[in-house]
Amino acid sequence: MTVTSPAAPRSLRAAFVTPRSIGLLLVAVVVAVTFALLSQWQISRAVQQGTVVARATERTVPLSRIAKPAAQQTDASVGQKTEARGRLVPADTVIASDRLNRGDRGWWVVGHAVLDDGSQLAVALGWTRTEAGAKAALERAKATPPAETEFVGRYVDSDAAEPSASGDPSALDAVSTARLVNLWTQDVGAPTYEGVLTLASAPDGLVDIYSPRPGEQVELNLLNVLYAVEWVLLALAAFYVWYRLVRDRWEQEQAEATGAESESRPVHDSV
Repeated sequence: MTVTSPAAPRSLRAAFVTPRSIGLLLVAVVVAVTFALLSQWQISRAVQQGTVVARATERTVPLSRIAKPAAQQTDASVGQKTEARGRLVPADTVIASDRLNRGDRGWWVVGHAVLDDGSQLAVALGWTRTEAGAKAALERAKATPPAETEFVGRYVDSDAAEPSASGDPSALDAVSTARLVNLWTQDVGAPTYEGVLTLASAPDGLVDIYSPRPGEQVELNLLNVLYAVEWVLLALAAFYVWYRLVRDRWEQEQAEATGAESESRPVHDSV
């Protein structure tokens, strides 16, 4: 009697290219595309429902209204046009390198202002392209007698506090209020504004510092964003379900083939 051997089980790779597996894959693609479109719709809804945070930054207001000395700078104060009255301390004027102005790299001349209420403020007086121009402006500023002045400009962020790589204490690599207060020689210990005021009109010999209005911020609807992420995860889950269906069927075929092979083996009785 001839015993027919069972057919060899197919590989997992072959199981993924059967008509049934390809059909299930097409279904998974349709489901994933649907979920992806829903995710895109949720993102568009989040943008449409986003709240535009608009601030009246172009209206000049007193500095004391938007910021306080010796207090952390707030987002609401950054970029605001503002004004304050006081006098410059000529001896405390410094220059700062690596300052961009409309795409050109150059130098700032930065003054130390003591305001009428006794607080201190770093004032960026103007910009110049060359170090020689900055040093010339520095000497002019130090030679100018202090006088009551109206400082009008835009209130901007201070740079991070970093030690200067230059050996000249009056030449800085960054305009950091935290570092400037250690260089100032007058009114030491008085409360200091954390930000820097960039003057709208530079003194003679310097160029006005380009300080544009800050861009409007958009607060997205986070709930819609979370829904969008969920739809993306569901789209990925559609492919995972397809993979598990094909693999589970293949594993079942392997188990059935193994059982059939065991039954087809002849049994020899021991004598």
